[in-house]
Amino acid sequence: MEIYYIYINILERERGKKNIYVYINMDYKLRKLTSVDLLNLEKIYNYLELNPYCLRKSFENYRKNNNYHAKKIGALDQPEARGSTAGVVWKNGCFQISKLSKEHPILDDLLIDFMKVHNPEFNFNSVYITKNCQSKPHKDSGNPDSSIIVTVGKFEGGGLYVKENELTTTLFDIKKNSLEFDGRKHTHFTEEFTGTRYSLIFY
Repeated sequence: MEIYYIYINILERERGKKNIYVYINMDYKLRKLTSVDLLNLEKIYNYLELNPYCLRKSFENYRKNNNYHAKKIGALDQPEARGSTAGVVWKNGCFQISKLSKEHPILDDLLIDFMKVHNPEFNFNSVYITKNCQSKPHKDSGNPDSSIIVTVGKFEGGGLYVKENELTTTLFDIKKNSLEFDGRKHTHFTEEFTGTRYSLIFY
């Protein structure tokens, strides 16, 4: 299996700094995180660290809510992995505001503030947040369209492998950049990491 690592060099132009897309192909968009983006992500990280139990343990999600996704990504074998959805969820046959959003509206505001600055044209209704989850190769099933993923925390490694075809798998740095792609089409999984890593998936 051929592995490529994407290094992104953003040039400062005479008229100021700009977010610049790096197009890998029609399915991928990388956007460099600005200093403001990093500051907003740090606020999210600090809130999550101050509220360590706002995210459910992944095996509890599966047992109590029949969370198939937690099983699919291999989180049930990781006792320290946590994950919950902010925003809108499908439950009992209808769309509802998630328990996480009801109990932590400040977190909702922080997530919205981040995306308003980072990519105001991207529309989303939900954000799936994981902590210390080493996801196994999988495809998404609940996302209606492309999603944006970014990570935050104090960790090393933890990029995202995305399988483009049977021969090529690309490793994306999603700590310095956000990645927009269709997780329903492409198998993806987490690079090994050490430390505390949160992933935020906007969809």
